[in-house]
Amino acid sequence: MCYHTSLVTDAPTLEKRFKADLTDKGAFCPTYHASAFGFPKWPILTHQEPGRFQFIHWGLIPRWVRSSEDADQIRAKTINARAETIFEKPSFRTAAQKSQRCLIPMTGFYEWHTVGSKKYPFYISTTDQPIFSVAGLWDEWPDPESGELIPTYTLLTSDANPLLAAIHNTKQRMPCVLTPEAEHAWLHEDLNEQQTLELLTTPYPTDRMHSHSISKRITSRTESSDAPEVLTPFEYPELAKKTTLFAH
Repeated sequence: MCYHTSLVTDAPTLEKRFKADLTDKGAFCPTYHASAFGFPKWPILTHQEPGRFQFIHWGLIPRWVRSSEDADQIRAKTINARAETIFEKPSFRTAAQKSQRCLIPMTGFYEWHTVGSKKYPFYISTTDQPIFSVAGLWDEWPDPESGELIPTYTLLTSDANPLLAAIHNTKQRMPCVLTPEAEHAWLHEDLNEQQTLELLTTPYPTDRMHSHSISKRITSRTESSDAPEVLTPFEYPELAKKTTLFAH
């Protein structure tokens, strides 16, 4: 799964990369580490409005949720969606059927490698795209108390490529990172169910990704993890024999 991301860039670069307007530039700042469990706002591009970034909270609230209490509970369970079942699961089915697709821009994401009872954090990025995108779905929830339509999104995952299978060795899943061609199709084209699933279940090529281990500062309760230092490579002697698995 994918619960931790980064977007280290500035507003003009982001706009140029996606040929889209970031209307609220004052709300944007570089993010070195964001945890999905904080339900952060993220600049998202939707299939319905591909030329304008919208700041939307991570953690999808389906439109059929009845109360704020229920919304708070379900959003922690809808941070990710398995791409293979988005047309089946009640939380995501409507968004998938209505092509409420979105792009989630990133400069990297984090996963953990497990050895016994110990976990080691890794940072993963793409070598061919300084800023890449991950496929997502979005929905609008009508708050029954305020009447406000609240947009939220979920990040889609698929079976891991060999690099991510080696790193994320307990789940062997990865975010649906999109090639430029897939990104264009996801944002702009009309896709039927079969085309959607084929696009999502084609893993990003391993030889176009890079990974390195980082310090456990990312899980520290005493130091901020949203800082440049969190991205600094950090070597673990106990992983030395496994470096060839992660050497991309």
